[in-house]
Amino acid sequence: MRYLKDWRQRLALLIVLQIFVLLLFTTQKKGYFIDEIYSWGLSNSYYEPFVVSKDVFGRWVDGRELMEYMTVQPGQGFSYGSVWYNQAQDVHPPLFYALLHTVCSFTPDTYGTWQGMILNLIFYGGCLAMIFLTADLLMKNRRAAAAAMMLWGLSAGGISTGIYIRMYMLSTFLTSVSIYLHVRMIRDGQKARFLAGICLATFLGLLTQYYFVFLAFFLSGFYVLWKLAQKKWKEAAIYSVCLFGAVGAMIGVFPACIHQLTRQDEFVAEKTRSNLAAGGMLATNLISYISSINMDFLGGRIRETAVLTVAAAVYCVWARLKKGYGDKTRKTKRKAAALAPEDKAAVILTLAFCFSFLAVSWAAVVPGARYIYNLYPLMTILAVWWGIRLTGWCMGTGKAAQRLYIGAAVFLTVLYGMGYLQGHVQYLYPENEERTDLAARYGDLDCVYIDNYENAPLTQDLIELSGFHGVYVMPEEQIDRVGEIREGRDWEKGIIVYVDTNEFWSSGYDGEAVIKRLQEKGGFKRNRRLYSHELSETYLLE
Repeated sequence: MRYLKDWRQRLALLIVLQIFVLLLFTTQKKGYFIDEIYSWGLSNSYYEPFVVSKDVFGRWVDGRELMEYMTVQPGQGFSYGSVWYNQAQDVHPPLFYALLHTVCSFTPDTYGTWQGMILNLIFYGGCLAMIFLTADLLMKNRRAAAAAMMLWGLSAGGISTGIYIRMYMLSTFLTSVSIYLHVRMIRDGQKARFLAGICLATFLGLLTQYYFVFLAFFLSGFYVLWKLAQKKWKEAAIYSVCLFGAVGAMIGVFPACIHQLTRQDEFVAEKTRSNLAAGGMLATNLISYISSINMDFLGGRIRETAVLTVAAAVYCVWARLKKGYGDKTRKTKRKAAALAPEDKAAVILTLAFCFSFLAVSWAAVVPGARYIYNLYPLMTILAVWWGIRLTGWCMGTGKAAQRLYIGAAVFLTVLYGMGYLQGHVQYLYPENEERTDLAARYGDLDCVYIDNYENAPLTQDLIELSGFHGVYVMPEEQIDRVGEIREGRDWEKGIIVYVDTNEFWSSGYDGEAVIKRLQEKGGFKRNRRLYSHELSETYLLE
């Protein structure tokens, strides 16, 4: 094992092992969240950003034609103008979609989990490296840095970020790069190469996900305030001008962002502005995000963790009091009064994290953990930093402190294992296997989709729909035309019917009422409910 004596080799091995764990969970992924299907569609559909852009209503569509939405068609590869156009019609910036389109362009007419995971594995590994390097800068302790890295990388939250085929893994990586470079500047001075890297990370981060702006804003703000407190006016001014330049460059590359953030005809943009003005979702989001952290890092055992944390804190305070305050202690205290640059960086990061967490909770429209995924790496770094600092202040670095660290590591290992077993890793969708198998079983039948010209349910069910002989999409009002619709079609064995039932995101039809009406108008003898999805119900009419 001589080759593992170098810390870089040991670090590489730890990163590879964590990537292997991520791959193990990836093999269990049986389906996709609707936004993941949007990832492929918006990346690859040629100047047609949505399923409904393809004129799928009121005509028979071959199921395979629907799959063209998710795949690069021959001759349409590397069409970045299409990617920019599609994203201008959507609500997100285009960088991740351009990268996914690049990968998919090498394999036309094909889609697969591996296409998104190629990108995610790269950014996941890069994020692990950034966490280690940042934690090592702050704590000057490679074991502690490795602990912070694994605390994120092996958590249900870290694995979920890596599995989710969306822009959040890239955003998390770029956030981690920015954090690392800020710590370098705080410790080593405001050097041009660090500032250039921060500007590049900011530019790319804003081109990836708009929620990147929260941590970027508060981290930059507290950094500038720190510079002003030191009376380094010139450095504060140069930094501010450069960061505003990065924002301006992003707007120049993707000017549609102005329209996306100010449009009046889109629910998410309008609701986000409303939340920014009034914070109407603050309490809901705070509860949701704390619950997500509980599931993602504590195995759902937040109460037990709180009790043990309080017990450990009491023990540390008792140990501190037992040590007393002799002359040596007072001298050490005076010596430590002037914070080291690393400690100043940790304080700035703590403030930036807290304000960012509150800001996301204030603004977010949907209480989903994905909106705080890019804060998770910083959270784990700070958890380790504060734990070591407070333990060291109370107990020093002796055997008692080491026993406490070992106990914490064992406890967290148990929590992480419980989280795995209880299914806290998200975006695997094992239940989707049954739906896919049922759809394949009836693939020789026609499918009628009752949908009131809404895009979301069709996107959610797209992969299943692509397997049917033919698909006809219509609103409930046209059920009376079912006799005309079935002309020339073989319905002797029955048909599959999807009904759009979600009231919030789509049509909100009553599935049972719709299927009974369609059964009556179509002359079918019976109906059977096959399965449910978030936005739809699926039936067999015979």
